[in-house]
Amino acid sequence: MAAVLAVLSMLTKSVVCFVLSFIYFAFLFWRKRKQCFTYVSCYLFFSVWSHWIHQHNVTTLSGNETALVVRFIAPIYVDGDRVKTVVQWQNERLKLIYRLRTEEEKRQWAEWQIGTTCSLQGMLERPSLPTNPYAFNYRRYLFHQRIHWIVRPTSLERCMRANITWMERLQTIRQDGIRYIQNHFPHDVGAFMQALIYGERSDIHPAVLSSYQKLGLIHLLAISGLHMTLLVGGCFYLFIRFGMTRERASTVLLLCIPLYVILAGAAPSVMRAAIMTICFLLASSRLRTLDALSVSCLLLLAKDPYIIFHLGFQLSFLVCFALIICSPWIQSGRSFVYQLLMTSFVAQVSTLPILLYHFYEISLLSIPLNVIFVPLYTFVILPLSFLALFIHAYVPFVIYVLTFVIERTNALVVALSDAFMLTLGRPPTWLMIAYVIAICVFFLSFEQQRAVMFRFLFAVVIGVHFVLPFFRPNGEVVMLDVGQGDSIYIELPYRKAVYLIDTGGTMSWVDEPWKERKQSFRVGEDVIVPFLKAKGVRTIDALIATHGDFDHIGDAGDVCRAVRVKTLVVGIKKERSDLEQALISQAIKNGARVQVVQSGHRWKVGNAQFHIISPFGNETTENDRSVVVYASIGGVYWLFTGDLEEGGERQLIRTYRSLPVDILKVGHHGSKTSTSEFFLRHIRPKVAFISVGRRNRYGHPHREVIARLRDHNVRIFRTDEHGAIVIRFRERISTIQTFSP
Repeated sequence: MAAVLAVLSMLTKSVVCFVLSFIYFAFLFWRKRKQCFTYVSCYLFFSVWSHWIHQHNVTTLSGNETALVVRFIAPIYVDGDRVKTVVQWQNERLKLIYRLRTEEEKRQWAEWQIGTTCSLQGMLERPSLPTNPYAFNYRRYLFHQRIHWIVRPTSLERCMRANITWMERLQTIRQDGIRYIQNHFPHDVGAFMQALIYGERSDIHPAVLSSYQKLGLIHLLAISGLHMTLLVGGCFYLFIRFGMTRERASTVLLLCIPLYVILAGAAPSVMRAAIMTICFLLASSRLRTLDALSVSCLLLLAKDPYIIFHLGFQLSFLVCFALIICSPWIQSGRSFVYQLLMTSFVAQVSTLPILLYHFYEISLLSIPLNVIFVPLYTFVILPLSFLALFIHAYVPFVIYVLTFVIERTNALVVALSDAFMLTLGRPPTWLMIAYVIAICVFFLSFEQQRAVMFRFLFAVVIGVHFVLPFFRPNGEVVMLDVGQGDSIYIELPYRKAVYLIDTGGTMSWVDEPWKERKQSFRVGEDVIVPFLKAKGVRTIDALIATHGDFDHIGDAGDVCRAVRVKTLVVGIKKERSDLEQALISQAIKNGARVQVVQSGHRWKVGNAQFHIISPFGNETTENDRSVVVYASIGGVYWLFTGDLEEGGERQLIRTYRSLPVDILKVGHHGSKTSTSEFFLRHIRPKVAFISVGRRNRYGHPHREVIARLRDHNVRIFRTDEHGAIVIRFRERISTIQTFSP
């Protein structure tokens, strides 16, 4: 605990961590005064060590270098037309990302191995920062791996295999083993064998992997204590059967376990299980399980303090710690099913705050499914995977059995992945603390039967988290950064209503099969849905599809599948595009009401008023058929124009003689065919938002539009320069926050 608190305090500079450190010291001083010296010593050591590591985690590159000699030090991942790996220049690690030009080049990259040295010509760039709320911080993720630059090569020359270290040789053996499975087993079966034997999950289909994660079964695909126990126990039994003494068998295992850690990918869960196993082999029954866990934690934090931010480290140690302290209660059950059920229950409850922080939702099926899947993987799939690897050439029937089991298992997981999901959102700091206290009290209540009433505290915290959005007095309008597209989120105070105007869309330009990636970036799945779930949005009152262009509603289907939509709002028109018709069909299938609107429609929620002021039904172009929303929110007037162009603007001026606007969503991403001079004089906006992609091929926003806005003294926010724009309000607008890249 001292090491964990010291590392977190130094690396996060969080006041909460410093306060918790003091509280824990006060507790020891009060209850266990003899341990205070040990606590202070350990705390000071890890504080100094973490601070020293953090201060020396700096780059020596300026960013202007174009010629580098690099060495490949990590597995090379080839996905479609993209290559990713880690290379080393002198003593600095770089993330290499390369765009393949030909299929022949792809085959060459797939054959390269760790230890290859090349002369590289290319450009260095900083890893990107998140440009949307709750988005993944890629720069911080690489920083924790001591990587400060991304290198994008234009050419690689004089590549040769240099003398490799013993560590690189083991990594090469691992890479060869993965390739062997890829070449000799069916893809789906081979992907799971790679995960269970080598800890490599990159070949598992993204939809299947996501389903395991949603259902809380992803730990089955990570090599951890369960795998290590089975492997070490099985090998020890075989050694004894072949005539080895127990001492010699233990010695052989002590030598082999570190080698397998590298072959298995050296993930935190693998290292934790390996260190604990080594402790037991060395100390036998003289060491408590909790002591072995503490030793592994101290060693891993001493090796790399940044490992504390690794999700696998957090989950592995939390689950193991919870199971150890709850083992008397778990083992009190007489039946195997009861013990398995309680084990799954303890594991899920202990990791709930972290799972909610990272994934925003939990599956109510997680506990019963773990009761089924843990024995299935332990006694069937894992042994069959190792058996198939060694005897598939002699007994092909093993592959058929393994294929049958995995296919049926995956089909069940995918079918149940979206059922009984409880979306709660990312908890704020005070609620995370409440979760931790409630979980501790919850477990203590089983030791002290008189404290049964405290078991309900855990349910109370979940209930508070569930209803929390409905007690927030602030509302929000968020223009999400979706690249070259539009998506605007509107939430009224006390969550009286949630609206989403458009969803953006991601165009796919794959023209050859070899370029197709396993999972391409999609705005709907990767930006909008995580944002909605992080905010705890379970229902969208209205999804307003302004018009049928792909960059506005191309990924609306992803949103409809992930979040319940009450009403789909579309504009009146004579003919609809295939994309609009598909969206309407899907909305109806999902139980949404489809409302066709035109100028004159209006509604009111609390103090907020919404007016549809276009289309009129006589427009001649798709952009002018955009649904235009005029709203009074947060004490100001908003105008959301979709892709409205000059013709539509003129019709609005003729129809609405007075149209005061405080905040304007600039039409058509700042195209010069929109936001005309006479339109700006008519509405007189004070602030303008432009949703536009970085370095887009259309040249949006055009210089003429920017000049016109500046001539009218309009304050401009652009998603390509400012990232997402978040406006918070209660009675009046209080803050405007941006997420600059």
